[in-house]
Amino acid sequence: MEYLIKKQFGDKEITIRQFLKKDLLSVKRFQIYLNTLVEEDAKILMRTKRTLKEEKEWLEGKLVDVKKHHKEVYLLAEYEGLIAGLCSIKLQQERQDHIGELGISIGKDFRKIGLGFYLTKELIKLAKKELKPKPKIIKLFVFANNEPAIRLYEKIGFRQVAILPDQIQFQGKLIDEICMQLYL
Repeated sequence: MEYLIKKQFGDKEITIRQFLKKDLLSVKRFQIYLNTLVEEDAKILMRTKRTLKEEKEWLEGKLVDVKKHHKEVYLLAEYEGLIAGLCSIKLQQERQDHIGELGISIGKDFRKIGLGFYLTKELIKLAKKELKPKPKIIKLFVFANNEPAIRLYEKIGFRQVAILPDQIQFQGKLIDEICMQLYL
């Protein structure tokens, strides 16, 4: 069953849905979204822009993981043809296949309106329903200096389980990375 919701966030009506095969017809939107985050120097792991070919290969692989293998779930937030945010939970493998790893990014113009909170909550529900096997733990990694994200995750119920020193190179400094977990 396809997930599709239209929801108001402030003055913006945002559509939230899963990836679809038709997204391969608009790979440029995904490339623009990611490359804008890279240009902004957002607190994401990527720091190199993607080519259109790289973005298409990434999207094709994600569609296979989501539809065929049931090892990953994605939600996409759209506003007036733009990507406002992306989030995913991917099952780990073998003896860790009870753990899903969460990743999320929100475009600059869509932060602090509740979109990240909503996407994360909905994605966790979707993961419990669609991933095989069902995850027992959701974990994530966050820059230690990303206080808004840490507060958001704590509000959802995630708890800090580890601090990994000097894991991230960000703006010429080494930043600690925090591992957080949510038990389902």
